[in-house]
Amino acid sequence: MRSDIKNILGLLGLSLIFRILSLDQSLWLDEATGILVARNLSFSEIIREFSPGDFHPPLYYLVLKLWINLFGASEIAARSLSVFFGISTVLVTYKLASLLFNRAVGVVAGILLATAPLHIYYSQEARMYAMETFLAALVVLVFTKIYLSKEIRAGLWILLGLSSVALLYTDYLPYLIFIFLAVVLLWERKLLKKYGRFWGTVVIGLIASFLPWWSTFINQIEVGTLAKENTPLWWQTLGRTNLKQLLLIPVKFLIGRISFYDKTFYSGFVALYGFIFSIPLFLSLKNFSKAKFVWLWLFIPLTGAVLMGWFASGLSYFRLIFLLPPFYILLAWGLFHIRNTKTRTLLGATIVLLNGLAATIYLSNPRFHREDWRSAVSWIEQDAKGQNAASAFVTNSQQDPYKYYSKTVPSYGPGGLNRGDFEKIYLFRYVQPIFDPHDNVRKAVESADFLKTDERDFNGVTIWEYERI
Repeated sequence: MRSDIKNILGLLGLSLIFRILSLDQSLWLDEATGILVARNLSFSEIIREFSPGDFHPPLYYLVLKLWINLFGASEIAARSLSVFFGISTVLVTYKLASLLFNRAVGVVAGILLATAPLHIYYSQEARMYAMETFLAALVVLVFTKIYLSKEIRAGLWILLGLSSVALLYTDYLPYLIFIFLAVVLLWERKLLKKYGRFWGTVVIGLIASFLPWWSTFINQIEVGTLAKENTPLWWQTLGRTNLKQLLLIPVKFLIGRISFYDKTFYSGFVALYGFIFSIPLFLSLKNFSKAKFVWLWLFIPLTGAVLMGWFASGLSYFRLIFLLPPFYILLAWGLFHIRNTKTRTLLGATIVLLNGLAATIYLSNPRFHREDWRSAVSWIEQDAKGQNAASAFVTNSQQDPYKYYSKTVPSYGPGGLNRGDFEKIYLFRYVQPIFDPHDNVRKAVESADFLKTDERDFNGVTIWEYERI
């Protein structure tokens, strides 16, 4: 018991250190949208007014509203919710690996996930991905405890139902976890027969809990179909199954969100990681019967996501971070198939160091941080002092980060430039090729006797400054 507490405290500290560094970087578009929704709308308005036009269930936004009410809506306060879920996922992974194998494997799996660059990135983002990863891992942990238990424990069944419903209302792609669990039940028919009525109750409960959301879910599909027709380039950026998207999944699982301008160096960097990480992953197959459960946990949802990507956009590596726990559990299990203790320790330490290297590159280099809307707005408001100025966007839906940070200079969508006799206009080129492919907003600005005088880029947020001739 004492050693278990030490392990948990150690993993807690390691996870926290990596997830609080650079936590105050600027919000990007989707983060700002979620925070403004959670701050400005009521709980019922989030469900009735915002959710039908969004592409996610509402639970994350509702939880974020509670969190913001307690801690505020600053970058750090809002993101600390994901930090909490990220750290909790590390602890759940430790518990699960310990249950499936042994405590030593659990510690290594926990350390690997605690230092995982991709998991660190999304544990620092005010979006639902850290929350869904935690809930998916929790569902699998509770399922495993039921699977291994020799007696009926009502608390576990209640927790399985509650965590599953929470996952249903957090994001859609992790539903693939339930297909994996169904396959395990069909594979292990003794378990299905033994607890048949309990499984039936859980399934009926999940279906009943989702019925109130069904009409909104259908509406979201219709909105998505409309967006596909109106903005086909945006629909394509969501990710379809192709060679690039398939290759990005293992690459980003290994090195996170970093990249390099020199493609030769980038390829070598990825190849080094791939070679080293593949050794324990391959070794985990040696005792497949022992690791079968974890391999199915990784393989079935991944296969399902790839197949879905042939028919609908949504296959992106970051949407699959709920599969990082089984990935790192398999790595940890594979390491323990190396009989020589020194070799095993060296390889394990190398993987942790490589994780730490990729995470440090991201944390310490602003180029790999999120879009810098904070600096962009700050520059505009300093530059526009004492002048009648406005910011122009190619679409109304992209203004949320600006609204979050702006205090003095108003912003308008494509139809708002005739609302004042402006001396300066700051034209945001953000997502222009997708939402304004014919560059109509720029043409409107220049036809209104404005001349481009400056151009600035703030880590992906490009602004053209115009002054009236």
